[in-house]
Amino acid sequence: MPLFRLMRLALAVIPLIAALGCGSVGTVTSIEADPPTRGLLAMLQREQAPTQEDRGYRVEIGTPDGSPIGAGETELVLRVTDADGEPVSQFREDMTKLMHLILVSGDLSSFQHLHPEHEGDGVFRVRASFPFAGRFLLTTEFKPDRKDVTVVRQWATVAGEARADAVVEPDLEFVKQTDGLRVTLSASPAVTNLKAGQMVMLLFRLADGKTGEPVKELEPFLGTSGHCVILNREADQYVHAHAAEGMSGGANVMFHAVFPEKGVYKLWGQFQHEGRTITVPFVVNVG
Repeated sequence: MPLFRLMRLALAVIPLIAALGCGSVGTVTSIEADPPTRGLLAMLQREQAPTQEDRGYRVEIGTPDGSPIGAGETELVLRVTDADGEPVSQFREDMTKLMHLILVSGDLSSFQHLHPEHEGDGVFRVRASFPFAGRFLLTTEFKPDRKDVTVVRQWATVAGEARADAVVEPDLEFVKQTDGLRVTLSASPAVTNLKAGQMVMLLFRLADGKTGEPVKELEPFLGTSGHCVILNREADQYVHAHAAEGMSGGANVMFHAVFPEKGVYKLWGQFQHEGRTITVPFVVNVG
C-alpha cells in the first residue's frame, strides 16, 4: 500500500480559471471549476479526498438590502441553490461547520476564514470585514445533504477608494512571530527547492515567542490539527489542505500538498492554541 495512504492525508487541490478584468463596482462574478483529470494531482484527489467542484450548485453572495459590497465591516447573505435553481435546505457538517467561507484579497494581503450560520432554505449569514476596496476571491465550501464537499469560487469587487496592490515576493526567512508565538516553516523537499507537480511535506513548528520552547500541545482546529490554504500570486491556483494527523502532534503540524504549477505562492497556516486561532502566512517560490 502506498505510504501516503497510511498518513490519513486530507488534501484538496483545486485549480481555478482566473477571471480577467474587474466587474462593476460591488459585483460578484462566478468562476467555473476545472479539476485535473490525469496525473498525480488527479490520483491524489480520487484516493485521498473527494473531488471538489461546484457540482452545479451556485452561491449568490450579497448584502441584506442588495446594496453594493463596500469596504469596512458588512453583513453578507449567501443563498445556495442547486443545478435547477432550487434552494438547498439540507447540509452536513464539513470539518465541524456547515459552511466555510474563505475571503482573500486579489493581492493576497488580506485573508479571512469565516463560518456563515445557516438560517434555513439555503440562506446563510455572516459578518465580514473588507479592509479596503478592490477584488476579493470568495470561496465557499459545504456539503449538501447526501453529496460530497462542494466548492464554489467567485470574485467580488468591493466598492470604495482604490489602493495600490501589495507586492507578493517570496520570503527570505521562514520564521514568523505572531500572537506571542514563533512559527517556523520547513519542508521536504526544502522550502527553498519546491517543485511544481511534486508532493511536498510542509511542517509548521510552533514555539513560545520569548523562550523558544515548543508549545506543549495544540488544540483541534475545525476537526483537525490545522488547516493550510494556499494561493498562487495570480490567485488562479487554490489548495486547501488539512493536517496529516498521523504525522502531527505536540507543537508540530504537517501538511501534504502539491503545487499545481510554477510560480510564487502564499500560504496561510491556521492552528488553535489556548483557545485562540493562530493564522500565520508565508510566501514561497515554486520552480
